[in-house]
Amino acid sequence: MLSEIIFRRFAAVGVLLLAVAALASAEAIRGTLVAPVAGEKLELALSGGGTVELELDEGLDLTMRDPQLAKRLWELRGQHQDGSRFAVEKIFTVKDGELHRVTYYCEICHITTHEPGPCMCCQGDTDLRELLGE
Repeated sequence: MLSEIIFRRFAAVGVLLLAVAALASAEAIRGTLVAPVAGEKLELALSGGGTVELELDEGLDLTMRDPQLAKRLWELRGQHQDGSRFAVEKIFTVKDGELHRVTYYCEICHITTHEPGPCMCCQGDTDLRELLGE
């Protein structure tokens, strides 16, 4: 019994260390979206010049296509796949040089989500919120 508890503790620490290592190896890029076209992959015009195609999950893709965020400067964290693609793991908007997390909030249900659309509870409108910090 005690050995099982010790094993679980060490396993939990191992998982945590792997997560920290993955975050530490994540790269960051900054830029603005090239005008998104429905059905096509998103591209980021890099601050330092050039463009990169973005590999995103569905939720991040919906968020970055939100018209309310069309002119934002973005910082994206993830991994370069090759010279022209970037697999995105986390997204931030940049305002006054500081990172902001993108969320959507329902005032009625007090529910926060990370992608645009109606509230998952009442189906009412959600409000875009950009929260300072990572």
